[in-house]
Amino acid sequence: MVFWRQPQQTLVRRTIFQIHLWIGIAIGIYIILISVTGSIVVFRRDLSQWKLGNVPAGEAVGQRMTEEDIRELALRKYPGWEITGVGIPRRRLSPVEVTLVKDGQTIGHRFNPYNGAYMGEAYPTSIRVMEWLVDLHDNLLAGERGRQANAVGGGLLVVLCLSGLVIWWRGAGNWVKGLYFAPRSSWKRMNFDIHSAVGFWSLPILLLWGVTGVYFAFPEPFVAIVNYFEPLELATGSRRGDDPAGPPGDRASQGRVASEIRPGRPGREPAGRGRTD
Repeated sequence: MVFWRQPQQTLVRRTIFQIHLWIGIAIGIYIILISVTGSIVVFRRDLSQWKLGNVPAGEAVGQRMTEEDIRELALRKYPGWEITGVGIPRRRLSPVEVTLVKDGQTIGHRFNPYNGAYMGEAYPTSIRVMEWLVDLHDNLLAGERGRQANAVGGGLLVVLCLSGLVIWWRGAGNWVKGLYFAPRSSWKRMNFDIHSAVGFWSLPILLLWGVTGVYFAFPEPFVAIVNYFEPLELATGSRRGDDPAGPPGDRASQGRVASEIRPGRPGREPAGRGRTD
């Protein structure tokens, strides 16, 4: 087999090289966009805890302020505004949210229900920007169509990885050289070797990224594959909350529910505020 020993001159490798090259050019900006937004989005929970955190446990002492006290406090801080709503939480450490209106402008602010301390905006700009970035990362700001476009990008990334693996192969006697680069080589050689080595060592995570991008838009084939190898009717035991569509033991109902689940970002609320209680 020529490809196994000396792949460089084969038509297969030259063809795959062109595929790899042009896919890389086509989705290069897309990969940078998803990488940057994904790196920011991982801090979404931390931002929510910082901006929309709970009342410190040490301050949750004694009786809560009444709604009338909260209204008076808010109007002192925002004179001339009209209060349209006061959200009294049930949880002990959750702040009170007050909605105010003036000249057509609506604002929301949070207060400590125990001592009346101001706790910031109910929906601050930083949270809005973060949720915009989440939507950009997940859906490209285009809803379901954007998520499907992400699936196309994920599929192309998978093709890029597999074609890159074919190009990486240097033959049975030289494949080890693809695991590192020689710093004393010419800049062209070193550039190719760095690209080859980094691509090889990052292949698992890049493949996972591409496959999950497809999964989030089209989960049904993946669910079908999992159900084929581990059918729900063969599962033993159950946990509380695992059976939303039928009585205990109704595996058919569970199967229908599993096939209808649409994946989303863990912990993400459907819309609105990313508050934590």
